[in-house]
Amino acid sequence: MFDDHVNGEYTEFRDANEGDFTWWSYVNMKSDLKTALGFARFFYPDIIEVEGGFLLKDKFSEKYFDLWKKECQENKLNIEKIMNLYQVRDFFHMNVDEDENVEEQIQALGKAIKLLWSLSFKDRFPSREIVVSLFEEDDGELFVTVYEDEK
Repeated sequence: MFDDHVNGEYTEFRDANEGDFTWWSYVNMKSDLKTALGFARFFYPDIIEVEGGFLLKDKFSEKYFDLWKKECQENKLNIEKIMNLYQVRDFFHMNVDEDENVEEQIQALGKAIKLLWSLSFKDRFPSREIVVSLFEEDDGELFVTVYEDEK
């Protein structure tokens, strides 16, 4: 999914323990059960369907849905794309160590989200074509969105 060096702290701990330190060791040391449960929901997000639209529950707002419904002229695909749009950097913007390789970490997180969300939607909605799109804007910012392709 990504190289170990993306997380310098992990590689330092691994090297200090002569290779007898795994990602499971790292997670056990850095997090707790409640955080792990939060990440389970984060990487396997709940979905709601509103007026036939496939929407991320934790991102949903009735106010914005009504706004985008008008703005997108009730085009389901465009409503889903904009309602489910999120800047990857914003998922964890409060606890960032700016001295590290943040941009590389954001890229790795974006790829992980795309992979795991795609697998989770395929698992739950096998007969539907759910697309997880990861893309970079001209300014270099990375975004993720989800929508149903109705080909």
